[in-house]
This record gives sequence, structure tokens and C-alpha cells, in this order.
Amino acid sequence: MSTPTVEIKITSMYPPGQQGGIRAYASATIDGCFAVRGIKVVEGGRDGLFVSMPSRKTTDGYKEVCFPVTAEFREQLHNAVMDAYQQAITMAQAPPAQQETQEGGAPQEGPQEAAGGETPQEGQQMAGM
Repeated sequence: MSTPTVEIKITSMYPPGQQGGIRAYASATIDGCFAVRGIKVVEGGRDGLFVSMPSRKTTDGYKEVCFPVTAEFREQLHNAVMDAYQQAITMAQAPPAQQETQEGGAPQEGPQEAAGGETPQEGQQMAGM
């Protein structure tokens, strides 16, 4: 059985309010008709960064509130969130002049260097989203 292609649009990417394992919060719209808020990009585990779906605490630990049912869709959603996260990190680290040329699609000149390690504040959307 083949999984149909589903359009996933990451509508926002925000840095977390406190440090810890959470690197960003994301929101996604699936096929233009279902929105999911509270997706987390978390650092940890055996593979480094991973995507965590919204969850609630129960007496048995944490249970996902909504989640991909198939492995294929889980991978598709994971890839969309991680691609948006990497794009947001790249945009946040680029100097302002280079951000303008990246957004305009013009070729960039000079080396790309991190701009003083500035990170967006809590509640502020990361660049590129």
C-alpha cells in the first residue's frame, strides 16, 4: 500500500522560552485543512535532534495528543519540520545584509559567518518562517 503525498507546510518556528533539550516549537498545516501546534524540535536521543509531537502528561508518562499513523507520514512530517528548522537556523545566523540577498534570491558574496550568535527571543518567530 502506497501512502499518498500529503502537503505539509510549516507555518511557524519559534525558539523555546527556557533552555534545555527543546530547540524550537513549530506549527504545521497538513493538506491545507488540519493544523498542528506545539510540535517540538528536541535535542537528545541516539540521533541528536528529533521531532516530538504535542503530548500531555498522564499517570503512565507522556502520551501524544496527535501523531502520524504511518511510518511514511511520520518520516515526511519529520523531514518537513527539520528542513524548516535548519532553514530558520541558517537565516538566524546570517548577517542582516546576507538575509536580504537570500530572501531576494540574488547570489551571495563573501563568506557566511554567524552574526554574533544572536537568537530570537521567546515568542519571536525565527527568520525565514
